[in-house]
Amino acid sequence: MILQKINIDILHQLTDLLEDLDCLVYQEMLEPLHQHSVGQHVRHITEFYLCLLKGLETGKVNYDARERNLTIELDRNYTLEVLSTIKNRLKEEQTDTTLVLQSAFGMDKAIEIQSNYFRELVYLIEHTIHHLAIIKIGLNEVHPEIAIAPDFGVAHSTIQYRKRVEA
Repeated sequence: MILQKINIDILHQLTDLLEDLDCLVYQEMLEPLHQHSVGQHVRHITEFYLCLLKGLETGKVNYDARERNLTIELDRNYTLEVLSTIKNRLKEEQTDTTLVLQSAFGMDKAIEIQSNYFRELVYLIEHTIHHLAIIKIGLNEVHPEIAIAPDFGVAHSTIQYRKRVEA
């Protein structure tokens, strides 16, 4: 399915960056990111995918119930393994599944909304691109020597628009 491929491609952009990123830079608190690290943003991205994959097993997706696994945030090599596992799972899960999305939005009790696997994949595309853009801003400001692909953290619609304008 195309949605899985798009998610895998975006995660591949992230793994390409991480493979070239020094472990200390991965953990470094960056001032433009309000003293957050690349690793913290990557953990956030990764755990959203893990929540969706767990939801495929339980029928309920709750992005608020992330594990907040600090190993993902601190250990770039471990994170690369987790991302590889996520990409493999996305390749396997080809059929749409009805899901219940749960979120408390800061309230005491979570609300439940009907959703499905494909809709959540669309959400994760946008969510992941958003965080890749934040990572790119932080690295460009603090480590301009790090080469980042021009389309890293750029929405697909923006890439297409740029192609039309440049043509």
